[in-house]
Amino acid sequence: MEPLSIALFSLFILTGGVLGWQVLVARETLQSVVDRTMVLSESQGAHAKQTTEVITALQEKIESYDALIRALRSTQPAIDSGIDAYQHIKILENEDIDPLQSSITAIKSVCSTISVLELTPDLTIMQMSLANRLFGVLESRNISAEELHLDGRQALQLGLCALHLQKIDWASAALGAAHQSLPGNDVVLQGLEQIALLKSDEVLRQHWLEARLRNDPDNPELLRTQAHILVRQGDEGAEKAVRRLEALGVDTPADRSLLSGLRHRAGSPNEAIEAIEQALEEDNQKPDYWLQYAILLKEEGENERSLEAVDSCLNLDRQIGDAWAVRAELLSTRNGREAEALKAAIHAVALECGGAKLILLKADLLAESGDLIGSETCLEQAVEKFPMDPELRSIVASRRLAEGRIEAAQLLLDNTPQIIDHPELHIVEGRLHLARADRTRDGTGETDQILLSSAIESFNAALSMNRELGIAWLGLARTQRLLKSTDEASDSLVRARRLLGDTEASVSVESALLAIDMDDLNAATRYIDAAGIQGKSTTISYVRGNIAIRLGELERAVGLYNEVLEESPKHIRARLNRISCHLALNQAVEAKSDAETLLSLAPELTVAVFARADAQSRLGEWEEAKDGFKTVLEVAPHHYQALTKLAACYIALDRYERAEAPLNEALRIAPEYADAWHQRGLLYLEWERMENALGDFEAAIRADGNHLEARLRAAAIYHAHGKTDMASAAWRGVLAIEPDHPLARKRLNECEQKLTTTTT
Repeated sequence: MEPLSIALFSLFILTGGVLGWQVLVARETLQSVVDRTMVLSESQGAHAKQTTEVITALQEKIESYDALIRALRSTQPAIDSGIDAYQHIKILENEDIDPLQSSITAIKSVCSTISVLELTPDLTIMQMSLANRLFGVLESRNISAEELHLDGRQALQLGLCALHLQKIDWASAALGAAHQSLPGNDVVLQGLEQIALLKSDEVLRQHWLEARLRNDPDNPELLRTQAHILVRQGDEGAEKAVRRLEALGVDTPADRSLLSGLRHRAGSPNEAIEAIEQALEEDNQKPDYWLQYAILLKEEGENERSLEAVDSCLNLDRQIGDAWAVRAELLSTRNGREAEALKAAIHAVALECGGAKLILLKADLLAESGDLIGSETCLEQAVEKFPMDPELRSIVASRRLAEGRIEAAQLLLDNTPQIIDHPELHIVEGRLHLARADRTRDGTGETDQILLSSAIESFNAALSMNRELGIAWLGLARTQRLLKSTDEASDSLVRARRLLGDTEASVSVESALLAIDMDDLNAATRYIDAAGIQGKSTTISYVRGNIAIRLGELERAVGLYNEVLEESPKHIRARLNRISCHLALNQAVEAKSDAETLLSLAPELTVAVFARADAQSRLGEWEEAKDGFKTVLEVAPHHYQALTKLAACYIALDRYERAEAPLNEALRIAPEYADAWHQRGLLYLEWERMENALGDFEAAIRADGNHLEARLRAAAIYHAHGKTDMASAAWRGVLAIEPDHPLARKRLNECEQKLTTTTT
């Protein structure tokens, strides 16, 4: 065969083989698909049968559950109503529906099973949960009880539910609506009384109690509750309520104890004691009755019987702190029983009774027993234990201040918790400012103004919190007096007297000091005599000393200040005033000694530095005096008295060139200060500038007509210069002040002789 034919034949055979192979593969694939289809069809049939069986079983189970739920709701009304309430609340939460109608329906579902026969319904956990959710939805949709227009029963049920859940606003509104529909319903009235109790509104509670008593006027519990409320309100009707209990024959020893307290408040102590004695006859095992009996007897001054009563109380119960407090107070006044008093005070304080008064009594008793460290520790521990007690803190700070421990008192105030703001603390702060002023003032008035302004602010802060605080008005009056604001001080003192009473010694003392400043010594004497009726004190002696100074009785004033300082060595103003008396009596040594003592107490007291330098200048200690006056001027450059005294020191030390400047400055500050004119006149005399000297002496006389030294100098200059007429008049001016002045008398005679000779 030809090669071409062979090739074509081979290609044909190859192509046929390939096609045959593909046909075979296709057939096998088709058969596989047919087989899988048959298997799938059989599987789907089986699955469909199985699914049908499962659905049928599930349907049967659902029908079983539905039947069970229907049976459960039929046999359990609480569950049925709960489910119903839940469904209605869910509907109410949908904002697309009418909220009022849905709210009423939901309230009925939640509250319909609540009993209206008692104030405290027995709500299940499910009811409380649904009710909380209901109130939350009503509040979120701004629906109020008034908008719902519920009938009386529904409003009562809603109010009881709200009261049980402590939703006071809803309870108040719902029960208020119920009261309008059911005004005599006792449960409604009980609910409204309970709301008033929760709000601590005793006036409103009393109103609802009276409404309940109109329904049941002889109910002992209502009468008893009303009596206690009226007692707290100070209403005289309380005794009437207890009397009704007595008339009904249902009064108890506790009621008679209450009646005793009422009679005591009404100013009938004997009847009060009789009532508590009757209560004790019926039941003498009540420690509270014995305690009340002891308090009544103590207030009547029957201390021995009171002590027996309080001991009877403690024999029944030794853990009654108030009884220990009464025992401590009774024993503290009896000689020889201080140890027992201390033991009682320790018990009372340990039981946290008696308040700040007992803590202070314990500290005093410890101090009296010689345990000063224990006394101090007692006060410190009390303040640490009761940091929120402003009364205790203020009393302890006042004690520190009275002891002269200003920094310790200030520290107590500085450590006061920020959330505490009490008028007593402001009063102590004001007194601290006054104490600091006493120890730092320079006596010129300008520095006093700066120092005392803080005290004014403190007392005003106390009064902004309580306008009826007499002690704050008294502190304000004192500060205003020190600032020379006598009219304002007088007004404040009137307020203090009205609040504290005319018999209050501190008011009389301050009135006397104000009268002295107003030059009314007769009134000052009357006031201080009135204060003396209340008992002798260093303050009274101090004021009497001030009056004696104004009367010119300096020796008597020194004696009175001696009395003050013997008992209160740290009395700043008494020592200052005694220094002034010593200087006026030319007792420079005593004045210097007092000034040095004063500076040891108050190193920054500028007026004491001035007084010591003044005494030193009178003793001829010119260098020391000069340094002292310079120290004063460093603190108070405006102190014109110190400027004048400094110039006098320079003149005495023959340093004339340095004396003129301070004198000129003194006269610039106080052109009416006679001593400055006089000193400058002396300086000009040293410089032999007679006309200038005479002019200054005459200026001193114009500033102070009683300035004897200036008149003597001026008269001497006139006399020396042959101005007989002027000299004669000048010497007569000296004699008008001091009629027995020998030099003035002699020179006046010389002038008269010369004038007679000249006339002849």
